Amino acid sequence: MSLVIALLSALLALSSCAKQPAEPPAEPPRRGFVVPANGTLSLALGTDGVFAPTPMGTPTPEVTQGHSSTERSMLPFPIAMTTASIQPLSGGAVLAINRAGLRRLGVERYAPSDGGSPAETRLVIETLPGSEADFAGRTVAPSWSRGEDALFLLYRHPIFETSEPQDPPSLLLSATLEGARVLQAGIEGDAYAVYPVSVDAWLVQYRSESGDRVETRYARVHANGGQPEPLKRAEFEALASPLPLALAPESLLEAANTLSGSLLIEARLQDGSRRAYVRGDPGQATPAWAWVSNGDEGDEPFGLSACIVTDDWRVVMARRIEDRLMISSVSPSAPVSSAVVRDATFTQGLIVALWEEDFFPAVGQSGLLVIDPGL
Repeated sequence: MSLVIALLSALLALSSCAKQPAEPPAEPPRRGFVVPANGTLSLALGTDGVFAPTPMGTPTPEVTQGHSSTERSMLPFPIAMTTASIQPLSGGAVLAINRAGLRRLGVERYAPSDGGSPAETRLVIETLPGSEADFAGRTVAPSWSRGEDALFLLYRHPIFETSEPQDPPSLLLSATLEGARVLQAGIEGDAYAVYPVSVDAWLVQYRSESGDRVETRYARVHANGGQPEPLKRAEFEALASPLPLALAPESLLEAANTLSGSLLIEARLQDGSRRAYVRGDPGQATPAWAWVSNGDEGDEPFGLSACIVTDDWRVVMARRIEDRLMISSVSPSAPVSSAVVRDATFTQGLIVALWEEDFFPAVGQSGLLVIDPGL
């Protein structure tokens, strides 16, 4: 009898073992930086061109180890390594770091896993190869886009540049989320500024020096090719000047109406162009950056129609719900004292603002402030 009981006990033990659930496979380490739900992530740019969280952010061991100091550079802004310009594209954004090169920004979202890993939103920043050498001796101007390409003018600053002139002094970079190349678009080598006020025609300002003489020229350049169309200075200024805010797209106007004071808004439109709008005295206006959707329902799947980030850290969003525009706002703290906004946009459900410490003409630290608006 004891033998029978022993055999039954063994069979029961084997049956119990067989029914034990298998251990879930270990989740690979998650890339990037955690963006707190309905909160902010602050990142500072290190002297090695790598980002690390500031105290406002959410540091994680796997992304902070080995980062260099984010000590102040205190160089004039045209020649300092700073977060300079950001251009949203479908599926991510391209960030230009002055004197360093391009970075690809992506957003990865995780649902809660059976293994207990939390739901998270993470910002992933990676080097976008192919253009690092082009940034030496040149300054990054504000970006725009055409189709699925982000466009960046790199130019020689006439006052603060200290290195020997590059050949050519200025060039136009075209970048996707995969890489970058120099674009031949009729913009000559001494271009100083570009105003992409329409999709296929850009206003270009040129500046050349010959001895003690400085020559400034103006033209309209067609993105599809052909010879630049010369413009008189008065014609150029009339075309490039900010428009009254009352002429802005409805969603941008409604968002701006919740902000007090004079405003000078640099708006990125989803067709790739940029347009400036002003309310009040331009000389006294608070600088602001905006992103505007083309669609009546806003940017899918997030439903945002417009957002504005001001230089003094006011953020306003417009969402279209049925036939109404719903306006909401947040007021994040500045990442560090003396930090001002340099550029801002909306990408993959997040608002990304570029900041820098303003000690004009010098800058100190710079970085990103990433806002999850809870869309």
